[in-house]
Amino acid sequence: MVTQASSLDEFSDIAPYADAELPERLLALCSDPELLDAACALRFKIATNFLKPFVRPLVRSRLKREVSKIKDRATWHEMMVHFIESMLETTTDGFTYSGIESIPRDRPCVFISNHRDITLDPVLVNYSLWLNGHPTCKIAIGDNLLDLRVGAEFMRINDSFVVVRNAPGLKAQYAAMSKTSRYIRYVLGQGQSVWIAQREGRSKDGADRTDPAVLKMFALAYREQSKDINHMLEQFNLVPTTLTYELDPCATRKAMELAERERTGNYVKSEHEDRDSLVQGIRGFKGRVHVAYGHPMDAQYRDADELAQAIDVTMTENRRSYPTFLAARDVLNGNFVTLEQGRVKEEFSTQWQSLEGRERELLLQQYANQARDQAS
Repeated sequence: MVTQASSLDEFSDIAPYADAELPERLLALCSDPELLDAACALRFKIATNFLKPFVRPLVRSRLKREVSKIKDRATWHEMMVHFIESMLETTTDGFTYSGIESIPRDRPCVFISNHRDITLDPVLVNYSLWLNGHPTCKIAIGDNLLDLRVGAEFMRINDSFVVVRNAPGLKAQYAAMSKTSRYIRYVLGQGQSVWIAQREGRSKDGADRTDPAVLKMFALAYREQSKDINHMLEQFNLVPTTLTYELDPCATRKAMELAERERTGNYVKSEHEDRDSLVQGIRGFKGRVHVAYGHPMDAQYRDADELAQAIDVTMTENRRSYPTFLAARDVLNGNFVTLEQGRVKEEFSTQWQSLEGRERELLLQQYANQARDQAS
């Protein structure tokens, strides 16, 4: 039997920071140039190098004053709730959720989710759980986020653990996947839930498809008892979770990346691209936002591929149908934008009219692919 202490030691390089570490980690983060630049952009909408030297000291002082109040994870969560509610009030036309009554309270869950935004997706899932008296869950983040040090630090402070995908060589990749699987089992064994994206990286084409490899990773930790995928499903509640954004603030960035990959077969991120995407996703206008929870998946599938297909069906059925999705399809078909006047129409029109050619087409497809009658 593995003790709690030894388990935590084994996972120390990928696990969230312990409560006792939070004050020190937060204080150190207040002097990080990446964080200060991101905070300047969020608070003052300043991105010019000319003004940053004047604003950074003010932001640093304000951050240190705020984090000095953080003594444990409970006070951190209180601060996060205040930030989330302020963000939703200023950057959305409303936040809603459905299906939360189907989430069992007697066993932990793995919320397997589509992925639109670098940080907001799991944060909004946790917020809706918190609103309804459910314990929040630990968040799986890809090791690609480690390139953005401030993002990785923030996420590990915010109860996130690292999924290592870029280990060198097949043997190392298998070892990393096994370790992640054991950690997820450990978390679930402690009665805590987990959020994880259905596949690596954000969806950039608006289509949500579950990678069976993610499901096979879960099963690794239970293979000594059984290799049957249904045995894994009997150990916890696997809950398909669908996030729908009426507008994606990063849609133009995603379209440009897809177009570049089509042209050259490759895409190289700029130096601060992840940071800028993180800021844009938080600060940008999103219209309406909805989180939909499906019923836990039954143990009735032949293999991970069949289970992945069933999850995709549930996610598609639970996706909210917003007018921007149909409007994008109208534009692709050469018709007028069928949207009521207002901020949604203004922002949507600005997005697609700011691009031309293939980039414009790919942006519109992101939205059109989310129409309820459009197969994902």
